[in-house]
Amino acid sequence: MPKQKKKKPGLLQRLALRYLRRSAGFKAAENDRLKLSWNARANAMSANELIFRDLPTLVSRAREQSINNPYAKRFYTLLKTKVIGPRGPRHQNLARLPSGVPDKGTNALIEEGWKGWVMQGVCDVTGRYSLIRFLHLWIETLARDGEVLVREVFGFENKCGYALQILEADRLDRKLNAELNNGNIIRMGVEFNEWERPVAYYLLVQHPGDRYQSIGGQQYERIPADELIHTLDPWRPHQARGFPWLHASMVDLHHVGEYRESEMIAAEFGAKNIGFYKQNPDAISEPETDDGELIEELEAGTAQLLPYGIDWVEGLSNHPNANFGDFIRNSLRGVSSGSGISYPRLANDGAEMSWSSLRDTELDDRDLYRLLQGLFIDGLMIRIRTNWLKMAILNGVLPLRFSDFDRINKPHFQARGWQWVSPRDEAVANEKSIKSRTDSRSNVIRSRGEDPEELFDEIAWEEEILGQKGLLKAEQNTGDDKEKTDDDDDSTDKSDDTKNDS
Repeated sequence: MPKQKKKKPGLLQRLALRYLRRSAGFKAAENDRLKLSWNARANAMSANELIFRDLPTLVSRAREQSINNPYAKRFYTLLKTKVIGPRGPRHQNLARLPSGVPDKGTNALIEEGWKGWVMQGVCDVTGRYSLIRFLHLWIETLARDGEVLVREVFGFENKCGYALQILEADRLDRKLNAELNNGNIIRMGVEFNEWERPVAYYLLVQHPGDRYQSIGGQQYERIPADELIHTLDPWRPHQARGFPWLHASMVDLHHVGEYRESEMIAAEFGAKNIGFYKQNPDAISEPETDDGELIEELEAGTAQLLPYGIDWVEGLSNHPNANFGDFIRNSLRGVSSGSGISYPRLANDGAEMSWSSLRDTELDDRDLYRLLQGLFIDGLMIRIRTNWLKMAILNGVLPLRFSDFDRINKPHFQARGWQWVSPRDEAVANEKSIKSRTDSRSNVIRSRGEDPEELFDEIAWEEEILGQKGLLKAEQNTGDDKEKTDDDDDSTDKSDDTKNDS
């Protein structure tokens, strides 16, 4: 019996089958003609493989933008001013006695010792930075390169025998990858144990970008992980190295920079070139009498006779383009989304935004700054303070017992805070919250980045000075008079309201 041919499905059947196949899974995973340019195969690689491939180019371009692109520069400036702040985090030691009472003597001793160590010329091995300047450089390097190294130098030549050295992650050789005999692995210069815990870092003795390189000698220096702090903001598990924070915005930043420069050059050329001299091809020969002469220096209220055969053509320029501002704004909104900072802050442009919109964006930005403050306090400051206290006690700088270390080592860093968008409304709200016992004076002070105990001590000292000079009583009388005046004003307003109602 001859084999029957299968009947070819009709058009409607084929369309139905195609629809079923396409709708059976994730649309984002479909490979139709509209998604040919969407190549996501690279992200099937491990995080380390992807970073190994693209890290040098990303870092190089991020550094170029940090010195040439004003919006990239603005991003790093905001991180320094908003996350670290002009004074850095406020340090406190919160040790308590066995009875639970604050150990004021020990706390004051540690806090004073810390103030001496963070000064310029003490905490940094180069002697060039105070701790605040060190932190400003640290966070810009972290954001620009995606990672930063801080080496802790124990036994340094200062009183505490402890100092810091900031290093670029270029010193970690990206090409150093190996499996060691002890079971550890090295990924891009970082040695991990079987649990992917960093064990050591292999630093190049010289920066690979230096002009002068020594010939021969030791190439790497193995630094144990308990002597080096490698900070990065992880993107995926198993990740050994970081990458620039502006990676999602760099392409838009590049095009915005190129377009701005081209538009400005075109506008400048159009403003300078007011017209052209055009030769008339119909003018075969020059007449015997021609008083026309080309004069480039003109005065107001004058006219000029051009030579025979020369026509004047006015130079017209349509630059800057009418859509220039809209294009820049729309592009920078994408850049701001990639950076995490709101458009008005990043672009210094709040002209078209309402007060409530500006307030909302400011609050969102502050949440981001607080997130980053937790990153540098938990990952850097607590470890530095703990190791400094150990070395200060061991070197006799602080007359404290090392056997009591666990009790007295209670560091607390209060990151910079912010006042409310409307200071007057904030003051009224804080006053009501304190009176209703829903907030405390100390918490309000800490929200501004201040130390409540220091502020209370200063207020007590100020009250004592005012009392000694006889100014406290006069100030109280003035305050009473002001309250009476305010009460009179309130009663007047009430009586006026009553009259208006009647």
